Amino acid sequence: MMKIAVLIYDNFCNFEFCIALEMFAMENVPITVFGEHKQLYRSEEGLLCQAERSLEELCVDEYDALLLTGFQNEHFPLADNPLLQSIIRQFDAKKKVLAAISAGPIMLIKAGVLKDRHFMCACPKEGLLEEGITMDEMELMMDWNDCIKEYDTLKFIRSDHILTSVAYGYREWAMEIGNMLHLKTYPKSFGLTE
Repeated sequence: MMKIAVLIYDNFCNFEFCIALEMFAMENVPITVFGEHKQLYRSEEGLLCQAERSLEELCVDEYDALLLTGFQNEHFPLADNPLLQSIIRQFDAKKKVLAAISAGPIMLIKAGVLKDRHFMCACPKEGLLEEGITMDEMELMMDWNDCIKEYDTLKFIRSDHILTSVAYGYREWAMEIGNMLHLKTYPKSFGLTE
């Protein structure tokens, strides 16, 4: 049975993955909500959510995908967590879907899985430099300034099993996750054409 791991944290962005979560519910695909610790986390919208399990309990072999939503700014200490980085690298090594949106790709950068891959991130490069991310790590990145120039045509970037997007592409990002997992996606339910 297919299962999806969803990671939440303080100030996670709920709206960015709500369409993906609804699509999973419509297809009866269970999700497990993880946090660094098994505790309550408040989204940037103010929604209080419970992590069902801690990162220590995440067994990569039990999941088909890991979803990483955005957060409020470039400074995100969880991205430096060695356990999270290891989990992301395991998903990558097993070619399981890694889907990150908005600032979420920071976690993929810090885990080292975006080298030689094109990707989107909703943060300006200058802000990421201040967080210790190098220009080499951002070589193939489209930052927020690049992305908004292609707002009408570019909603996500897929590189094999890794999918990145920014906030304005959250619906298309969700549909592509469904396509990657061979699920029915229901685009008209979310205001998109087939």
